[in-house]
Amino acid sequence: MKILFNTLILFIFIGFSAIAQNKKLKIISYNVYVGMSSDKTEGKKEFAEWFKQQNPDIVALQEVTGFTQTSLEKFAQSYGHPYAVLLVEGEKYPVAFTSKYPITNVKKVIDNMDRGFIQANILGQTFIVLHLSPFDYQTRRNEVDLVLATIKNNPSIKNWVVMGDFNSFAAIDSLAYTDGELIANLKKYEQKYAPIRKLVDNKIDYYVINRMNQSNFYDALKLFHKDFVKTVHPKHFAPVGLPDVPTRIDFVFVSKGLKKNVKSAEVLVDEFTDSHSDHYPMMIELQLKK
Repeated sequence: MKILFNTLILFIFIGFSAIAQNKKLKIISYNVYVGMSSDKTEGKKEFAEWFKQQNPDIVALQEVTGFTQTSLEKFAQSYGHPYAVLLVEGEKYPVAFTSKYPITNVKKVIDNMDRGFIQANILGQTFIVLHLSPFDYQTRRNEVDLVLATIKNNPSIKNWVVMGDFNSFAAIDSLAYTDGELIANLKKYEQKYAPIRKLVDNKIDYYVINRMNQSNFYDALKLFHKDFVKTVHPKHFAPVGLPDVPTRIDFVFVSKGLKKNVKSAEVLVDEFTDSHSDHYPMMIELQLKK
């Protein structure tokens, strides 16, 4: 029996090693809008069916409101993901991972974070799913510095994928904001929710995404799409009676060693994503490193 068990373990190891050498991972990051509240079906069948059609290997979720670890596992299983990790139960806007493959070496960070992040290993790759604060710009600055310090303090890990709702703007998109409408909207927010500050000296804050770039992380979408592509707002979530201000605040970043392994990156726009969340999801395909 011992020989049989050891042989089985060896076959499992060889199997996952083969996957890790040849697999192209499809990864989706999606802010699903307050626990998928637009999906009124039991078990969130509409979202589950969409994920099943997309057939991702890994899903990084934000705003998994109202889920428990048990209900998240059940939801993930409904679209073929036997593994799932929830940041914390009872928090209003937790993040989560689901995966076709085992999720290991999980670290959950909630201290000094508004909405927290999860660090985990899947098929030898290290992933972070995060949701930075939508409020004061200084809070977001502190949070991204914490995420990057966590990465720096793990020097043995060379390859990272960091994704989620950054609630931040990229300087590379600045031409899309020159009409002044974004600044005008942010000023209105500040007036309504004083003393919260979204702007820095009445200018758009690009600190968070600049810090990612300066830390040798690459914006996966911009590896393939030079033109501006919005992630907010989808068609059915545009403000009623007000002009929509298209923005990109959802990102997938890869570390330098993975840049050449990104084979595609897209903002997923279809009939479902037009109507089921106030964010469009991000997708990348990543060739695993041998």
